[in-house]
Amino acid sequence: MNQDVAITALLTERAAQANTITDVHVTDSTILISLQPPVAATYQRPDCRSPVTAVYHDSEIIIVQGLGVQGKALRYHVKQIRLGYLNDARTFITFTVPIPGIRTDLCVTDEVIDKAFYLNVERNLSLPVTAAMLRDLYQVETSSSALDRWKAGEAQALPSIGQLIQRLNQKN
Repeated sequence: MNQDVAITALLTERAAQANTITDVHVTDSTILISLQPPVAATYQRPDCRSPVTAVYHDSEIIIVQGLGVQGKALRYHVKQIRLGYLNDARTFITFTVPIPGIRTDLCVTDEVIDKAFYLNVERNLSLPVTAAMLRDLYQVETSSSALDRWKAGEAQALPSIGQLIQRLNQKN
């Protein structure tokens, strides 16, 4: 890799831009980026009438795959922070701070999901070929079955054909 180019200039993923980079470590095969999400002063919570000030509860580090850069695998070490607050019923509740650009349930960045769907749905490549291309081009390790679960999960969030027709009829 050209050492004249700052590594942060190569990181165009939302995860690297919207969170605080606390450390960068480059090896022969991997770029390791340590991230921390932004913590707000107050949060609007569904069980509170007004915004609450949350206090630190605990944290853990999760490893998230990003789209590789210049032939190197990109891995984010993300500090997943849990905060706590007292709700209106005076019960202590904890929640995880949102991490922009990262799908913590899948341990990948939004761009990995976008690229997988582009290859599988828009380019009509099979799931095994999509998994192989993600591995070969971007050093993202996944399986056909994982890609199928990602696709099924996203499809469930979409409206049904009947709902789409109802929405179209409402606009006329």
